[in-house]
Amino acid sequence: MIEVSLEEFETLYKERLDALFFKVKRAVTKLLDEVKENLIEIKVCMDHFIEAGEERIDEKAQRSLRLFSDKIRKEIDEIEIPEEEMNYEKISFLLNSLTKLFTSINEIARKSLPKFQKEVQAEIKELNYITRKLGKRKGMLDEFMRKKYGDLKEAEALLKKIPKMFTLSENIEHAKEDLDSFEKELEERNKNQEELTNQLINLEKNDLLKELEKNNDYLFKLRMKINEKLSFKKSLKKMKFELEKGTIHVPNIDLNYIKEFLKDSITTISKETKDLTRFSSLLIQLRHILEENKLNLKTETKEKTIEQINHIFSEKEIYQEIEELKELNQTIKVFEEKIKNAGIASKLEDLKNQISINTAKLEHLQNDIERKNKDYLRYLSSLKDEREDFQQLVGNVLGEEVKILITFSF
Repeated sequence: MIEVSLEEFETLYKERLDALFFKVKRAVTKLLDEVKENLIEIKVCMDHFIEAGEERIDEKAQRSLRLFSDKIRKEIDEIEIPEEEMNYEKISFLLNSLTKLFTSINEIARKSLPKFQKEVQAEIKELNYITRKLGKRKGMLDEFMRKKYGDLKEAEALLKKIPKMFTLSENIEHAKEDLDSFEKELEERNKNQEELTNQLINLEKNDLLKELEKNNDYLFKLRMKINEKLSFKKSLKKMKFELEKGTIHVPNIDLNYIKEFLKDSITTISKETKDLTRFSSLLIQLRHILEENKLNLKTETKEKTIEQINHIFSEKEIYQEIEELKELNQTIKVFEEKIKNAGIASKLEDLKNQISINTAKLEHLQNDIERKNKDYLRYLSSLKDEREDFQQLVGNVLGEEVKILITFSF
């Protein structure tokens, strides 16, 4: 078995390919050397053109001849012949470059040669002879690549898979770094959240806050109790509707007061004096309308409303409860002012804001961790599959089991 790190694999693999396909590479090298020799011959031939021109043609034609020579030299200089590292792609590129060279030589010659071709017939024949030789070498190289280079071509193509494994390896490292960073931040924020929560719990144990909470709780229950006694609003809404339509008439009725009462009953009553004159007057007017059956309500609803109104007048509880509510609101304001002056309210609000912000960040962090963990696992799975497939293909080429070792920096 061959065991090699991913970083060292390419060098080892190329060495094995050189040994396995020695004859193929040697034959290609020979053909490349002949191609190179032919290209040098063309450049030498260009020197012969210049030498002949200096003796036989005028100065104007010589300028055209030099331009002809320079263009062909430039075309040849741009051709890259694989030497130290030979592979199918580089040779294919060379073959395309040679095709381009022939096209360029023909195009340049068509434009330039008529100006001096009579004087350089021998050199033109020399150029034709060399280009024919080069064309023959190109054809031999092209045929060899098609018939003999197939297995080596497929073996070389496997090298293109290496960058993907490096990329996946880097992605895994980056994902793990991000994941570790997120988890560390999550740990710190959880610790901070615990500290903030403890501070809030300790602050809420303050006697002033306890008393405020106690009074607020009692206030809520008291409002619920009062609201139960004001459950005749359906009948009152019906009366308001009929008054607005003008289908009934009630002397000295205050329609605006009815609207305010329906909108916020307890607040509206609380604004009155202790005897709740306007509230009492409204109840009397509503009861009178109901007793005269002017609202066209169901008997059950009408009788229940009259019963509720009678209960309010007979028991007088609501009058005491409204007074108690007013006093309670004043007591709450006193506590709120004390809490504010002691700086407790601002600290309480600040702690709650910090907890709220930290909670949102914790949620984002948990989402980031989940997302990054999915990326990390996906990259790991992809690299595992990619490596297994690559090892199998390389093993088939080398005729030996191969194991690629991949290490990470974390």
